[in-house]
Amino acid sequence: MIKELVIATRNLGKLEEFKVLMKDLPIEIKCLADFDAIEEPAETGRTFAANARMKAQYYAKKTGVPCIADDSGLEVQALDGAPGVRSARYAGEKATDAENNEKLLHIMKFQVKRTCRFRCALAVALPNGKVLHEVDGICEGMLLHAPLGEGGFGYDPLFWSTELHKGMAEASMQEKNKISHRGKAIRKLVALWEKKK
Repeated sequence: MIKELVIATRNLGKLEEFKVLMKDLPIEIKCLADFDAIEEPAETGRTFAANARMKAQYYAKKTGVPCIADDSGLEVQALDGAPGVRSARYAGEKATDAENNEKLLHIMKFQVKRTCRFRCALAVALPNGKVLHEVDGICEGMLLHAPLGEGGFGYDPLFWSTELHKGMAEASMQEKNKISHRGKAIRKLVALWEKKK
């Protein structure tokens, strides 16, 4: 069983999601902010799974500690799955959440079909490059016509959860963790580790 794990993120919102969902595991959780600055790798994969695997291997090698990395984003059915793997860079390489949201709303302005989903792929890798686990999670919803709610990050303000019957950015951390794509993927991972105890 792994005793120490680096979450490959500097996003404190994302880190908190991992910590809450993994709190019952006897693992010390760190993030990239706990290490000297590490240059980010280019995310060149064509799928979320490929990017998650690559990032987990890269950061495990750089930190010398087993690493869990995720790649996640929004897939809009009417846009053939876009923004997809480019979710964080949809409006440009250094785009803010607000800029990405604005671009998506503009493109979808006259679109009636607004079915979408959040998808998350997780990978766990050791410093020697071995990938221990790969899991994924999906959260179904509808794209809103305007931002709703004050919480969350990324595309949360534009996402209406069909499971919660409310906007993702309106949900509490507890509500979000129950149904989110990342929450589902992390729970799959925790279940795998629980079996190995």
